[in-house]
Amino acid sequence: MKKRNVPFGYQYQNGLITTHPQEVAVLHRVFSEYQNGLSLLEIANRLNAENVEYQPGVTGWNKSRIMRLIEDERYTGKDNFPAIIYEETHRAMIDMKAQKNTQHSTDRNHKIFHIDVPVICPVCGSEMNRRHDSRFKKCQQRWICSNKDCRTVIHKADSDLLHDITVLLNRVIVNPGLVQIPAEDESISVQTLKAENEIARTLDTIDYDKTALRKKILECASLKYADIDSTPYIANRLKAVLADAEPLSAFSLPLFKRTVQAIRLEKDGTVAITFVNNQTIRKDDENATDSNHSAESSTENPGENQHS
Repeated sequence: MKKRNVPFGYQYQNGLITTHPQEVAVLHRVFSEYQNGLSLLEIANRLNAENVEYQPGVTGWNKSRIMRLIEDERYTGKDNFPAIIYEETHRAMIDMKAQKNTQHSTDRNHKIFHIDVPVICPVCGSEMNRRHDSRFKKCQQRWICSNKDCRTVIHKADSDLLHDITVLLNRVIVNPGLVQIPAEDESISVQTLKAENEIARTLDTIDYDKTALRKKILECASLKYADIDSTPYIANRLKAVLADAEPLSAFSLPLFKRTVQAIRLEKDGTVAITFVNNQTIRKDDENATDSNHSAESSTENPGENQHS
């Protein structure tokens, strides 16, 4: 592979080093995405996926190559190279790199790193990823949508996120009647009815294969087990867990893991949690809501007229 004789972003014209317009556009993109929180690997993967060339006929982007671009001072006009970025921009990226290199000192035992449920984007419904940036003084944490066509960004401090979750948990702890218990679905599937009919027809015959009948009976039992609606059981178990819990003075990771299956963020940073029974409760809701239940079922909630 032929090696470049000038840094990426430059070219020789009439014996002089000048900027390369197409490569300069790539550089500006790389610098912008890095400052917006994308990792070196994410940037490299995007460039490779789009077949952006590092030099004619070659892609091969990786973390090391991206980092060399970010670290290269020549893009600021050093060593008689035409300036492509401002020195302030280069310094900001170097500061970000230094901050990321100190992440080994981050307390990975902090509860925020043990929340393993998805945080859902309010715009597209995709999962969001947490980013930390010490350059921001007001709020150093932000959540970025993983959907490249969305990339919604929500600033939410770890402490505020855990506090808001705790408030929502306490709302149901002090009033476990907010947990909605759906009526049990006793319907039988078509497959189960078919299996029962086959067994009945077999038993009506005089001479039948006992081994085959035994197999059909076991298959029917398996179908009946699959027909059992577990939703009421899950809701009742959730209600029991929350009824048994004491009001929280701080975020409880064990209780969170037992009761919550997803976190939902709104654009303004408002938090909602979805319990393991698919019931969602929000900050501005007096009662929990459940997209799987009708409005009529919500009015039958025994805790509707009880305010937290």
